[in-house]
Amino acid sequence: MALTSSALPLGAAAQESRGLTVRGPTGSLTLPVESGRGYAVLADTSLERLGWRLEIALQGVDAALPQGTHIRLGLGTPFFRWGEDLLQLTDEPYADGGHFYVPLQLVVDFLPARLDSIYRFDEEAFALDVLDPDVWSSLGVGSDPVAARSDPGALQEEAAQAAPEPEQAEAAATVLPLVVIDAGHGGRDPGARGPSGHTEKDIALRIARSLARELRKGGDLDVRLTRDSDVLVPLWERGRQATDWKGDRPGVFISFHANALPGLRSVRGFETYFLSEARTDHERRVAEIENAPLELEEAAGADGASPDLDFILRELRNLDHQHWSALLAESVQSALESVHTGPSRGVKQGPFAVITNALMPAVLVELGFLTNRQDERLLAREDFQEDAARSIAVAIRGFLERYPPGRTVPGGRR
Repeated sequence: MALTSSALPLGAAAQESRGLTVRGPTGSLTLPVESGRGYAVLADTSLERLGWRLEIALQGVDAALPQGTHIRLGLGTPFFRWGEDLLQLTDEPYADGGHFYVPLQLVVDFLPARLDSIYRFDEEAFALDVLDPDVWSSLGVGSDPVAARSDPGALQEEAAQAAPEPEQAEAAATVLPLVVIDAGHGGRDPGARGPSGHTEKDIALRIARSLARELRKGGDLDVRLTRDSDVLVPLWERGRQATDWKGDRPGVFISFHANALPGLRSVRGFETYFLSEARTDHERRVAEIENAPLELEEAAGADGASPDLDFILRELRNLDHQHWSALLAESVQSALESVHTGPSRGVKQGPFAVITNALMPAVLVELGFLTNRQDERLLAREDFQEDAARSIAVAIRGFLERYPPGRTVPGGRR
């Protein structure tokens, strides 16, 4: 087993090109190159155009290439498996908005370097040449009258005409209100664990995904997940990323968790929190539990200093986010009352790291007590997860009709 890395300077062409041209014996196609997290990436849809068969798993993606090579890519790590070899990318694959993205380096560097009889990268033309006729024919380019062109320039010209101008694309993105859905814990941090073995991280992720599907149905919201797989995202990074995504448009942040009281297994029920000082011992206990991953991140050497909570609380009051967060919490709590069989424990408040630097209305939902067998069974049921997602989606849409202040809603009300 070898541990190696490979890096090819992509130059300005990668940043300026509208796409990566893939050339073969009978034509060409163009794959869109996107800029994600500060580096050039290809989406899973582009890898499929290259003939890759992708299998999505919680830990990442298994890819089978046309010529028989197998690659296993993880999320949040630059290391990956090429067959039995352990290799390293310069940057990390990641998931966002229901899609998987890999650094461009994987295709323009590793493919030609390790499969030089099949692929060659022309850096000057910013093109990947497929030299093997059998591999090229397996892509089915000849059956696509749009993609199959003997003149690559014609395809690039057509793509340029179809693509919106950057200003137009940016304007379109900012029109839609943003909903950021956060599945608590993840990776080596399972969170709470129930008597039957169900973990907080898994239940939170399932409900987060269900809510994302519900909210995307209308096409009128920009819905994003802080994690879409079993990875550990630093607590401070979740809110910070949500704030970056939001920009100047309206947005809300909702984080899903499950409670635990190992010494009182009869306790069950759900509660929704907004960011403020804890008032009771219970609120302080829950905040301490949900902030515990900070110690894990610090032990692992995670970058980023912890924000000053007192300063942020003052800023939230000035921006009126705290008031709106309390209203959002009430809406979500009411929505869960219609589908949850346990008692409603009400709206509460506490100093939660995950919503501290999400500068927008933000709430943390404790869906139930995993240490209670009834709550554990309920939270693990797929029908409950879907019902909860539908109810919360209605609550979020209703909230966004009133937020931000002054927004006109149906009926002429403000």
